[in-house]
Amino acid sequence: MRRSHGIIFGIIIASAACFVRFGGDETPEGRLRMAVWGMPFEDRLFEDGYARDFEQLHPGVSIKYGRYEDVTAKYYTWHLLKRGADVMRVPITDYHALVTKGVLAPLDRFINDPEVGLSAADQADFTPAIWDALLLNGQRYALPSDNAQFGLYYNVTIFERYNRDHPNDPLGFPSASWSWEDLREAADKLTRRADHGRIVQYGVDFTLWAWPFMTFFAQAGGELWDDAKTTTLINSPPGVEALQLIVDLLPHGASMRSGELTDSATGPDKLFGTGQTAILLDGSWRAPFLEQTFFELEFGIAPLPSHRRSAIVSGSVLWAVSAHSQNKPLAWEMIRWMTNREQSLRYWKALRVAPPGRMSVIRSPEFAAADPTAGTAHDRTSWLAHAITVDPASGRMPGFVPVGPYQQDLEDKITAMLLRAVSRGRDESLAQLLDRAAAAVHSIIDRDRRARRLPPIERE
Repeated sequence: MRRSHGIIFGIIIASAACFVRFGGDETPEGRLRMAVWGMPFEDRLFEDGYARDFEQLHPGVSIKYGRYEDVTAKYYTWHLLKRGADVMRVPITDYHALVTKGVLAPLDRFINDPEVGLSAADQADFTPAIWDALLLNGQRYALPSDNAQFGLYYNVTIFERYNRDHPNDPLGFPSASWSWEDLREAADKLTRRADHGRIVQYGVDFTLWAWPFMTFFAQAGGELWDDAKTTTLINSPPGVEALQLIVDLLPHGASMRSGELTDSATGPDKLFGTGQTAILLDGSWRAPFLEQTFFELEFGIAPLPSHRRSAIVSGSVLWAVSAHSQNKPLAWEMIRWMTNREQSLRYWKALRVAPPGRMSVIRSPEFAAADPTAGTAHDRTSWLAHAITVDPASGRMPGFVPVGPYQQDLEDKITAMLLRAVSRGRDESLAQLLDRAAAAVHSIIDRDRRARRLPPIERE
């Protein structure tokens, strides 16, 4: 779990003086520094692919590549030293804070340039939820690379076995038409217990972190923030409704895990992979892991169920340029190239952890063809188009990207709240838990505003 940006920034200020320098005072002409975070296998795309190919396309240009475990902390430290990586891979949850602290360069002068910029069609091709979220202070400071989504994984074998055993009470496979009641019904019917009551097959399971709550909260009609994004609205009737659904889906004895325990041998994804769970709520990045780890597992993926409205939480990784880059035009050229249609499709084919940020790619035959289950009854790619397909009932796309200057703080408090909500010893009501989480977020915001000598927020 990440610490709040205020704490990180304070630690960085205290320690910057003893930081080993990133390099020279300036990046020489024709040389770019590229900083990413991620798994080692992703170097094959980012370093061996993007970096080396860009050098080939631009003779005389050299790229110094680095992968860092906590890249955002690096960005803050380099910023204090008035230097930084020219090309920066940025999680969208950190975007607002990085912009507020002046770490990222505004890109509108490049985006709108008639020669080197993006056409109106290019801009319209980026997922609207992400593209709109990038607009701050009348400027955009990054380009979308991908659009990770939250989905419903289901074990085909378990569903088929249940239907054979219950021919008069069959369950349909999950689909975009499912509602909360469909999910509740499947969770109840597919949960199996031994004679002594211990669960031997979970109907539904998921890691306890912010995304499940934010999804259900939005589906119940909730909004995470007020317009100024300085007051969270989770302590509301939609919040109680979403929290109640999570408590209902994860009964005592379920595989309830915090994010820190997800990678354990008994994490929700492992139990799903070994056939002990019927339905797993997880991100798009989980599919390659399951395919490569559990070869015999037959599973499909469907969009999340809907309630008062259809809503699918999603995230994004961005490419940005450092405010201290000495080669901003060249850095812009690289991030524009990495996010074009051809390279976006390459990103999907190489990693398949998240669909690209370009809608035309997600809707293309080449995108579907990268899925080994394409064309089957339980393919693992077509569900991703649901988030960018306009819902007739609401007139908007279901996919949304939660962002804001204190978004990470909010998600941390939501996670802590969920762990308490499903615990055996809980004596607080769900409304009280929501009030406590909201108050903790507001305390962080108010403390930060006092430190920056900003006026206090008036809340009811």
